[in-house]
Amino acid sequence: MKKLLLWILALVFVASCGGKADEGATANLSPYIEEDGLCHLAFKGLDITLRLYPGDFFLMGKTFDQGIVRNPSIHAVLQEGFALGTEPVSQELWQAVMGNNPSARKKDGAPVTRVSWEDAVRFTKKLSGKMGLPFRLVTESEWEYAARTDSSVKADVREWCADYFAEKFRDSLYVNPKGPSNGAGRVVRGGHFAKPSDREMLSQYAKAADIGFRIAVSTGDPIPQYYLDIMVNNRPSRETITRLEPETFTVNGVSFRMLPVQGGTFQMGATPEQGKPAQADEYPVHQVSLDNYMMGEFEVTNELWEAVMGARLPQFFGDKYPAGNVSWYHIQQFIHRLNSLTGRTFRLPTEAEWEFAARGGVKSHNTAYSGEAYPWFERVSVFSTDNLQPRPVGSLKPNELGLYDMSGNVWEWCQDLYEEYTEEPQVNPTGPAFKENGRDFRVLRGGSAASRFDDTRITNRYENLANHFKSTMGFRLAL
Repeated sequence: MKKLLLWILALVFVASCGGKADEGATANLSPYIEEDGLCHLAFKGLDITLRLYPGDFFLMGKTFDQGIVRNPSIHAVLQEGFALGTEPVSQELWQAVMGNNPSARKKDGAPVTRVSWEDAVRFTKKLSGKMGLPFRLVTESEWEYAARTDSSVKADVREWCADYFAEKFRDSLYVNPKGPSNGAGRVVRGGHFAKPSDREMLSQYAKAADIGFRIAVSTGDPIPQYYLDIMVNNRPSRETITRLEPETFTVNGVSFRMLPVQGGTFQMGATPEQGKPAQADEYPVHQVSLDNYMMGEFEVTNELWEAVMGARLPQFFGDKYPAGNVSWYHIQQFIHRLNSLTGRTFRLPTEAEWEFAARGGVKSHNTAYSGEAYPWFERVSVFSTDNLQPRPVGSLKPNELGLYDMSGNVWEWCQDLYEEYTEEPQVNPTGPAFKENGRDFRVLRGGSAASRFDDTRITNRYENLANHFKSTMGFRLAL
């Protein structure tokens, strides 16, 4: 009876829309959501079940969580919400809409196969016209997001996606990607034993006994504002720090401490104590004023990463070692989850905050390295060790503020996009604006265990793409 009522409701909606649906439109599916959290539609007595996926951020491609991969690579995606069929389109539904069954092996409940990309698009348009909902093929990024969060998407049949096949992805952030505007073929995803990141290209006219498709609908659920502010708007939320006292936090049994940094004004860049090793991008020296903030006493450790994310990183030296092999994008996922666990507003430090803290803040002794004039005897800096591996955090002495390992051990990601300095005085600078079609280069500071000793100087700067990761790249939290 319920399916019949839904079918009647859909027919009424079709009549009110003139029997057509705009594929670029969004759909309000809330009237169809049942207690199981799924969206249940009906067409000619056949159930069409969709799963809702929220607007989100995720890392797409050959990431470490896909198992052992060669040449791991990732790119970042900000994705608006959508709904996707819990199963590929069945032979019965295809028959009801198109009036035939092209499948190689005809079987009740089995996916329709031997349909080309063109056939699948015609089906979605016809179903949209009959039901008044803007059905379409799923985009490649939507398909991978769903496959990463729902094991049922990894079906035995391969599945058409809407996109033209892209040979390579930009080293940048994609916002609601739809694929290239043209290409030699279309994307096919999934299949038996396929990983969520596996992909292939086929002619859009190709047909095979193991290729089907799913239907999707845009829901308009927005991208979380947190990720837009961090990645696109370059306006990370920050707390107002008035109490200049250390604060300890515990997450799933792992504790870490944040130390206060009293705000002040300083000369940023290659001031005289940095000497001859200073590089061109450390000039010109310019005045920067900062409000109060807090910095992590140590670099984020492997044990804290595991406590927050629920899984170890791929290269694991030990619990107390700095978390490495993390891209700038991985870190934003970590921070977002940490904030949800603590109710606070942790973030990456800006480049200016990092340098001021490394200098020792208002307590600075104006040394070339963080807490020491020279790095000899490794008193403050873990640099170019024999095995090029970091040490457990806090192995050496801290700087004037009690911060450890700000020279050496692992490079530390900052919030800012990289740009050349200017002479103008700045107040709480956050770096340049994000360019969606540009390459996403972010700042790293401090040097690492694989660096020359003079690369661990306070003002030394390094840029890298936000999707890159190495065992010598880690991070420190700010508040």
